[in-house]
Amino acid sequence: PSSPSRCPAGVAYERRLTVDGEETTLLVLDTWESEQRDEESQRRSHCLQIGNAYIIVYSVTDRDSFESASELRIHLRRARQAEDIPIILVGNKTDLVRCREVSEEEGQACAAVFDCKFIETSAVLQHNVDELFEGVVRQIRLRQGGKKSHLHPPPGQKHKESLASRARHFLDRLVTRNSSKVALKVRSKSCHDLSVL
Repeated sequence: PSSPSRCPAGVAYERRLTVDGEETTLLVLDTWESEQRDEESQRRSHCLQIGNAYIIVYSVTDRDSFESASELRIHLRRARQAEDIPIILVGNKTDLVRCREVSEEEGQACAAVFDCKFIETSAVLQHNVDELFEGVVRQIRLRQGGKKSHLHPPPGQKHKESLASRARHFLDRLVTRNSSKVALKVRSKSCHDLSVL
């Protein structure tokens, strides 16, 4: 990654990477690094309106940060209700095993409930960091590709539901007949795979 630079809303840096054979540059804006003062809170609210994807990070060693991440996810969905933007919930500091306060299962469950992706990382050890950023790029591409194909069905033809979409609807109907615990398990399996919607 390039060296960080200060910007009005937080710390910005670029990260260059190759994903699926394509070069890409992510502009990462870290808006929650500094203290939350009123003017910074307003700038952060503005940032909720402009991103193509969001990474919400909490420390697995700090339950309060996990709760804050959950609240932020709610604010983010409210700010971008009509949009299908990728949100990835990240449990960081997995290297601090003895200090862990939030289990991986809790992170998965939160991601499943909030309908977002989930991954655990260790920034210090660089564990899953590349996978996270590659996953962000894939999620953006999947959603942008999906929008293009859904916006323009061939002239004179009705929009056909994809096989995957039909399967998802079938499973949703099937799962709603079963317990909510089963539904949570089905959804939490997909929250781990950053290469699919």
